[in-house]
Amino acid sequence: MSVAGVQLPPGFRFHPTDEELVLHYLCRKCSSLPVPASIIAEIDLYKYDPWLLPELAVSGEKEWYFFSPRDRKYPNGSRPNRAAGTGYWKATGADKPICHPKTLGIKKALVFYAGKAPRGVKTNWIMHEYRLANVDRSAANKTHHSRLDEWVICRIYNKKGCIEKHYQSTDDVEEEDEKPNISATMSNNNNMVQIDTSHSVPIMHADSSSGSDPATSPEVTWDKEVQSRPKSGGGGDINFFEFSYLDSFSAEDNPFGTQVQFQMDNLSPLQDTFSYLPWQI
Repeated sequence: MSVAGVQLPPGFRFHPTDEELVLHYLCRKCSSLPVPASIIAEIDLYKYDPWLLPELAVSGEKEWYFFSPRDRKYPNGSRPNRAAGTGYWKATGADKPICHPKTLGIKKALVFYAGKAPRGVKTNWIMHEYRLANVDRSAANKTHHSRLDEWVICRIYNKKGCIEKHYQSTDDVEEEDEKPNISATMSNNNNMVQIDTSHSVPIMHADSSSGSDPATSPEVTWDKEVQSRPKSGGGGDINFFEFSYLDSFSAEDNPFGTQVQFQMDNLSPLQDTFSYLPWQI
């Protein structure tokens, strides 16, 4: 069996432990020393979706290994840029120190989310990232200021053991709600009223040339309360006997007609006189 030019007996697979990855591969790679076998591909992992990586690996059936650089999220910051392909990698769990008694590396677990943060869809793609411990990652000490680490080792696998593809559908893209630009205009006799919809409560702006108050303009009307008292006719004294509210009901339609008629028939003449006496003064 030949893997990356290395002859292996049948049944042997590249399945190193965490300590072997850090000590024999990552440390030697970062020190520009030859690695035991050229079995780990060198790519910029964050340019690809995880389901495209198996084709770029040197070997592997259910898990794949890569040497990859790690860029900064901000020019002078220490946070890594986790955007990758059409999604992003999100850290999960706590970091695990590698090697004992002296810690040589740090292992971090990440999950791939398809789509844009923070509304990405969680997938079954997992990455174990191995980086060196106790390394000065300041931008001043780097040849490439945007580079956080020259090399890290990434182990990629899918929890379901298959190559799942996740593409963001057009239905998942949420469009920003745009506020409708509606202008209600009423014009009559060169008087114009505009309602500004940018406010929660409509504010009315009157045309300066109209010279009339929009609140009292006859062109703008609102429902008013019905007056309870009848208006006077012809400017004279109000005649309260011109109309009776009982005239609006017929004998058949008024359910209280019998009772009201009984009360009206039994009124005392004095009560009828005294009830209108103040209005006669």
